[in-house]
This record gives sequence, C-alpha cells and structure tokens, in this order.
Amino acid sequence: MQVKLTTPGQLSKVERAAWAKFQEQSPEFDSPYFRPEFSEAVATVRDDVEVAVLLEDQEPAGFFAFQRRKSHQARPVGGRLSDYQAVVGRPGLEFDAKEFVKACGLTVADFDHMLASQQPFKPFHRFVDRSPYLDLSRGFDAYRNALRASARTAMRHTFRLSRKIDREVAPIRCEMFSDDKVAFEELLRWKSDQYDATNVTNVFAFPWTTQLLREIWKQQNESFQGVLSVLYAGERPIAAHFGMRSGNVLHWWFPAYDPLYSTYGAGRVLLALVAQECNSCGIDKIDMGRGLPAYKSLVMSGTTDVAVGSVDLRPVARCLRNSWRQTREWIRNSPLYRPARIPGRIIHRISEWIQFQ
Repeated sequence: MQVKLTTPGQLSKVERAAWAKFQEQSPEFDSPYFRPEFSEAVATVRDDVEVAVLLEDQEPAGFFAFQRRKSHQARPVGGRLSDYQAVVGRPGLEFDAKEFVKACGLTVADFDHMLASQQPFKPFHRFVDRSPYLDLSRGFDAYRNALRASARTAMRHTFRLSRKIDREVAPIRCEMFSDDKVAFEELLRWKSDQYDATNVTNVFAFPWTTQLLREIWKQQNESFQGVLSVLYAGERPIAAHFGMRSGNVLHWWFPAYDPLYSTYGAGRVLLALVAQECNSCGIDKIDMGRGLPAYKSLVMSGTTDVAVGSVDLRPVARCLRNSWRQTREWIRNSPLYRPARIPGRIIHRISEWIQFQ
C-alpha cells in the first residue's frame, strides 16, 4: 500500500473523478459527507484538512479526509459536525488500519461515526451505535404504511398539528429548497438558543462552523447541495432545517423551530412535509444522524451501524485510554456516579470546546 498526502484543493481531476466514482459505486457511501465537495468546503474554513490517497500501481484506490491535530493526531474532517466517516474506496479495497495511519504520518486517528462495515477499523471499535434513516424509495405513503403502529399514530398526530397551525395561526407552506436568508439567520439563532438552553456545546459559538454552513449553501449541483427547508405560517418562518444532499440522499443536519410554536410541533411538521415532498424531488432517503432519541425512533425506517473508536499506535497512551474508559464505566455503575456527574460534565464541556478549536 502506498499513501499520498494532499489537500482537497490540490486533488487532480483524475483523483476527484475516482473519488466521485467510488462514492457512486457503493451504496454505503451515499452520504453527502463522503463527497469530495464536503471536504473541500471544510478546507475553505480551516487550514488543517488533509486527504490521504491510497494508491495501487500509482492509481487512486481510496480516499480518506481528516483534520490533523498536534501534527500526529487525526480527527474526522468537520470534527464534531461529521456524521459519517470512512475510507471511500473501490469495491473490495483491503488495507491494514495501523499501517495506513502510520503511512499518513500519524500516531493516532480518532473516529466517532465510522461506518461499522469498514473491516480494517473493526479491531479498534470502542462501541457501535445506530444512525437512523427514512426510506422513501417507494414514496411517502409506502414509507408511512411500513412504520410500526405507534409511529403511524404519531405521524397522524403530526399532520393534525399542521392543520391546527392552519386554523389557529396562519396557512402553512413548506419550501423544500429555500433561498431565504432571513430564515437561515433565524435557524442559526433558534439552534444557538436551543444549545444554550440544554447545556450542550453551542457549535455556532465557533465562527468556522457558521462559515462552513454558508459555504455548503453555495454548493448547488446534483452531486452535492446545501439545502435549506423552511416551514412558514403565513409569511413568518416557524421552523427550518439546514442539511446536505448528495444524489438521492438528504442528510438531516440542523433542524430548529421558533419556541413560540413549540406546542404546535413545528419541527415535526416540517420533517413530515419535507418527507412528503422528497420523492418528487428525486430524494429516496433522509439520513437522521447517529443516536436514537424518541422523535427519531418514531420516524425511522431502519438504521446504519457507525462506530466510535481510535487507531492508536502509542502502546502507553492506548493503555491509559483503556484504563480511563474502564474507570469511567465503573464510576457510572457505582454509587459515586451522582456526585461525579458535575465535574464529569465540566470535563466533557472542556473536551468539546477543545475539539472545536
């Protein structure tokens, strides 16, 4: 195996074409995160993005984008904003994960949304989680009918809420592909307020994240597209979502709603109306991102397995990491858990802050 390091902006036309071809050849790479355009967009707002090109007989066989930290540590391109990671390569590509990381000039490569199907990284999984999606390939009605009974009931309730907005507020309409800059700014404000209210790290407190969304919004082509969807009551935006589209896949990324309309389920109504329109727009799948909160469980058709872990070539550091994880699990299952939660949260917030730098 040979590895060539470059940047997204320095990829040749042949390399870009090979990357796009590999993504299109394998359904597991259908996410917008696996498009070269996503890595290019991140590289416009950060200066630490690199691409490792795996070569076979001097021809591109695979691509892995990452951000280099402290010269020898890698994290996913886009950091905590990345919902999928993998080596995007030709069908049947085989490589040794340790040798690959070493060839990149790295000692450690962390991942938190790695496709669990990527065999070379399986020995380094810490745990595997699920990323839910909506299967709209046979149309919205077929999707809804395939949901379990409780989910179908929840969907009916969502449409009742949409009619309630019509009656009590103003007639609603959903713009699937909006260019409303005011609604975009409202979305950022709603989402920021939501993060602050729930004590979650506010990703929009870091200038590069909002710059990235604006950069992606500029991308408007079939293979990669920034998508702003807005739910209006009359002329007023009451919910919005910003995500990415690649081919027939829409990635549900940053949804938010006006808190004044929380009792109307504005966010749920927006998702349902977008899903209803997808088939007519050539979209067969909405990917919801890792994790299964209640609202995702009620709308999902299935899940994709993604892994959290690290390829660490440092034996001592790897041992310390494993010891810390075991200690954390012991505390979580012991009487010490409650008093440890507050300092634990502080450490977690500091860690997340560092990750976004």
